[in-house]
Amino acid sequence: MSRHSDASRTNATPSDQARWSAIWLIYLREMRDQLRDRRTLFTIAVLPIMLYPLVGMLLLQIAQFSRQHPTAVCLVGTEHLVDGPPLLEGESFATDLTEDSDAIEMMAYRWDELTGNSGSKNASQRNASDLDEMVREKAKRWVSEGAFDLVVLFPPDFKQTSLDQNLIGSANQETATPHSQIALYFNAGRDQSVVARGRVASILTAWRGEWIKERLSGVGIDPEVLLPFDWADQDMSPKQTRETAFWSKLLPFIMLVWAMTGAFYPAIDLVAGEKERGTLETLLCSPALRCEIVWGKLGAVATFSMLTALLNAGSMLMTSSLAFKHINIAGTSQAFGAPPLVPMLWLFVALIPLSCLFSALALAVAAMARSSKEGQYYLMPLMMVTLPLVMLPMLPGSTLNIGTSLIPVTGMFLLVRALVEGQYTTALFYLPMVATVTGVCLWAAARWARHQFENESVLFGGGEQWELGMWVRHLWRDRQQAATPAQAYACGAFILVTLFFARLSVAITPTDFAGIAKMIMLPQVLIVFPPLLMATMFTTSIRESLRIRMTHWTVLPLAVLFGVTLHPTYVMLSKFINHLYPVSAEAAEAMKPFAEQIGSASWTSVVLLMAVLPAFCEELAFRGFIFGGLVRERGKLRAVAITALMFGISHGVLQQSIAASLMGIVLGWITLRTGSILPCVLIHVTNNSLSVSLDRIASSGWEGAQMFVTQTELGPSYQPFWTLISMGVATTCLLYFGTMTPAIDESDAEIIADHQDYVDPTKSLIAANGV
Repeated sequence: MSRHSDASRTNATPSDQARWSAIWLIYLREMRDQLRDRRTLFTIAVLPIMLYPLVGMLLLQIAQFSRQHPTAVCLVGTEHLVDGPPLLEGESFATDLTEDSDAIEMMAYRWDELTGNSGSKNASQRNASDLDEMVREKAKRWVSEGAFDLVVLFPPDFKQTSLDQNLIGSANQETATPHSQIALYFNAGRDQSVVARGRVASILTAWRGEWIKERLSGVGIDPEVLLPFDWADQDMSPKQTRETAFWSKLLPFIMLVWAMTGAFYPAIDLVAGEKERGTLETLLCSPALRCEIVWGKLGAVATFSMLTALLNAGSMLMTSSLAFKHINIAGTSQAFGAPPLVPMLWLFVALIPLSCLFSALALAVAAMARSSKEGQYYLMPLMMVTLPLVMLPMLPGSTLNIGTSLIPVTGMFLLVRALVEGQYTTALFYLPMVATVTGVCLWAAARWARHQFENESVLFGGGEQWELGMWVRHLWRDRQQAATPAQAYACGAFILVTLFFARLSVAITPTDFAGIAKMIMLPQVLIVFPPLLMATMFTTSIRESLRIRMTHWTVLPLAVLFGVTLHPTYVMLSKFINHLYPVSAEAAEAMKPFAEQIGSASWTSVVLLMAVLPAFCEELAFRGFIFGGLVRERGKLRAVAITALMFGISHGVLQQSIAASLMGIVLGWITLRTGSILPCVLIHVTNNSLSVSLDRIASSGWEGAQMFVTQTELGPSYQPFWTLISMGVATTCLLYFGTMTPAIDESDAEIIADHQDYVDPTKSLIAANGV
């Protein structure tokens, strides 16, 4: 059934395209089924209405306990304080040194009260060191046991050293001995102790300032010389704008998280739940096309996603307008205000496309689950992938610019924030980029969801029991010429994980060429080893699985020409990416020794190390083994996109990853049209060779080089006329590659081909052993 139905849908005529009437009927069916579920109604409607008022009540109760609590402070050695600016007034600190003396519960002890030594003066002097240590140990014990939040020690020699020295000269903490300093004992593991330390430290700072002013006045110097100028803060933003800035960060985050959550649970019930109930097969056997089923279910999931986000946001707005304005965070004087309702309407602009995006992703992921229980396991990985895109705009300093507008979800989040804050000019400028990125992501997610429903092995496969021994025997017994998609995914994931830990193991950037060579060779070995091993063990032909095939003879020289003419465009693209996402000063400084060693090394060694070796290793892995597995079962787009993404991630630097991903798309399309990795290897070698040689070419004295390359303040750059010519030549080469047809259409290859006789490779082993 599956292969015949798949072929029929693939060869469908235009009259068999999706019908709006069928999509509407499926949408109504799914909505009725979901609205009959009391759990769904409770999660979407009842829970948000009850949740936020209960949270508001809880916050109001907590706010009663968020006032500043008094801290217990003990002062030891108050008799050592000399005459001067008063630090104490009775049993509390001086009122002119602190704004809130009631926040500190103070207890004072004399030094000899803790030592218990009130005998002769000579005996005290002989045991002064031991007695001081006794006092300090007792202070430490008080703080450790929680008797006091802070213990302040004024040592016996404090008045003879610190206060009797000339402040302008040598009286500071660097020249004073440890026992002549005021000691503050506190416990950093307890918040109350840290607060006490901060309060007393501010008091001592103010007391020191008063004491300095008094000493300066005593020598005839005006204390005002210490304050040559002052400043006054003038916040020009109105109160509503400040409240809008706060809510513009919080509410989009709440809405997007609930839109994501609200999409996943209905998607599980509409796909995995129907698998359990046995109703999905009935729907698939109906006259409705798979695309109609997908669009109908997608509409239902998106509706519940938007309803969940809207009800949660509405409940929060109502609760905040009534309750949050009464809440005052401890340590601040500004209460939460109610969010402005009219600017918040812009949130609905982003809710529709992002809810559709999350719904398509949830529907595609839910199609892989065989039951609702299994579908719950997929929620956390999906949220772990999308949540950083929602959290990124909340980081300090995140603004809407060209770089952030090209990030999925993040760009839409920042666009809505700009609209809420009234930055309409900025939002209008970046709207086309944000809309394009969001539209492409939505199209890709919807296409993935449709592909999942058209693949019946995804919908109904994998129901058999998994056993390790049988699985290992299956890997050997059912080997084919090329890898399967699962093996390709596993190979790519293994490469990326090993590269991640390998880069973490390199703590210091080497400063000599030998160390740099080892640092470059290690990732290349980790990239090429897994596909070589898997091609040897899990396929019957290493050459076919790595796609090492001879193509038409004209392709190879054109590949070199294409690599040469594409490089000016690649350089411009790299500079543009560096402009969007600038390299930090620390990273640039760390790369200087690397660049110096590469510049002083032999050109042949550099080309072999940084051009030839990466080209062979990376192409064998990404455009070879992984591409050959992903392209099967009509996975052309999947193979090009996934291998480009993996190829980009394998480069450790963000700017290189973006450029490599774009280059990977071009290389993937070329290898798809030619059916071989050989042209990709030549293009890769040519591009890398020019990249590492461009600075040498620009700095050389050859007059012919100046016609193509020039040296600028930002580094070597191509001449404008050569850039235009090379773009034309590269476009012509791409058009020629597009006219080619590979000898073998790898995308039509099934996991087990019907027209091929299966040969069990274990028979030769059995015959060799005479069994």
